[in-house]
Amino acid sequence: MSFPKISRTISKQEEHVMVQFLTESLELILNREKCVGCGTCARVCPKEAISRGPVGASRRFPATADIIPEVYDPHKCVFCGTCVVMCPFGALTLKKDGKIINLADIPIVAEKVVPKLEFETKKLKNDRIVKQYAIAEVSVVDEECAKGCGSCAEVCPSGTIAIAKRPEHGWEKSKNVEVVDPDACVACGACNNACPTGALKLKIIEVKTSGEFSEMFWIPLLERLKTLRWSKKEEK
Repeated sequence: MSFPKISRTISKQEEHVMVQFLTESLELILNREKCVGCGTCARVCPKEAISRGPVGASRRFPATADIIPEVYDPHKCVFCGTCVVMCPFGALTLKKDGKIINLADIPIVAEKVVPKLEFETKKLKNDRIVKQYAIAEVSVVDEECAKGCGSCAEVCPSGTIAIAKRPEHGWEKSKNVEVVDPDACVACGACNNACPTGALKLKIIEVKTSGEFSEMFWIPLLERLKTLRWSKKEEK
């Protein structure tokens, strides 16, 4: 048997990526039931090993299941734990030799490569727990919104976005979706990740941290975190 040996398995509940070395093994586990498809892990991964999710070509308007990420290239993953540390929903776990590595013991945390995340714990829809360490502004460009879509409202775990009510009269103009509770936003990015047209704009304006960090690692990570899918218009 040659080493390292890399394996990947996916079920409805979990995705497992493992690398077996001669003397130790490392494993990254994604709990697909905790995941909301926010795309944080895909954005912060320094090796770009994680994809947006298996968005079906035949599905016009994505749902949560369509944007749950995948480690599409296990050979790129270096098991650094960046995705585990930054995941707002605790959906990712890192193991060494079959044992869970506590967040405080992940090398980038223990060695102060990244600062301490100062977060507020909140309970959201479907009993999901989120660690909110970022603040964001969310807006909708109604002219760019795909009518009849509603993906952003469907995937939003905090109830920030809702389908707009239809007007009582046919001649009245109505919005497609509304930002109904901006204070409820947990800055996760699921809405931005699901929007098929770029009408949904999410801008991360603050990431709350404290303590020491490596500028060489953290500053680029912070930029990747803030660069959401629709944060900039794609050049034609």
